[in-house]
Amino acid sequence: MNKDIAISVKNVSFAYDKELILKNLSLDVKKGSFVCLTGESGCGKSTLIRLINGLLLPQEGSIEINQNTISPQNIIAIRRNMGYILQGNSLFPHLTVYQNMKFCLDLQKIDAESSKKYIDELLPIVHLPKNILNKFPNELSGGQKQRVGIIRGIAHKPDIILMDEPFSALDSNTRSDLQDLVKSIHNLTKTTFVMVTHSLPEAEKLGTSIFKM
Repeated sequence: MNKDIAISVKNVSFAYDKELILKNLSLDVKKGSFVCLTGESGCGKSTLIRLINGLLLPQEGSIEINQNTISPQNIIAIRRNMGYILQGNSLFPHLTVYQNMKFCLDLQKIDAESSKKYIDELLPIVHLPKNILNKFPNELSGGQKQRVGIIRGIAHKPDIILMDEPFSALDSNTRSDLQDLVKSIHNLTKTTFVMVTHSLPEAEKLGTSIFKM
């Protein structure tokens, strides 16, 4: 086993209703790297992210996270050590911004004082003011929603952060600002990132490596 590998996808195949989406796919992601998954629509990028997160299980092959093979028995424990960042509309609409931010901390039963401390530290990093905490997602701009989603994804200090087209619905200026933000977070934390993107320039800007599917 290679302890420098955070994610190892081994000969994975997956089909929806007999339509083969992934066939014998293999990929190793080094710890601390930023891997961008690119390719045409329908090539299986988002499916691969869901498989890595354990939302789906391989029909053939296997996926290892930090040398642990994903299975129904361990997926909850493995998933809790990941961040999962989608487009901003993935926020829970019935929860306040603060409740959204600390959602993964609550799952890990982090006490309220520590949760507040973590989030207070992250707010200036993602350029959000404290007066946003009691608002609801429908009161936020697209860029603000995505910044909240980033905090929700990283507040529990996961080893791996998965991102599925996180900036695709944003205007070009906001998208560029958030790309810079994510790049700075990666440089600061050296956390392993895997991101799906249709944009080759985005992949070239953010990725330490690009995997074309």
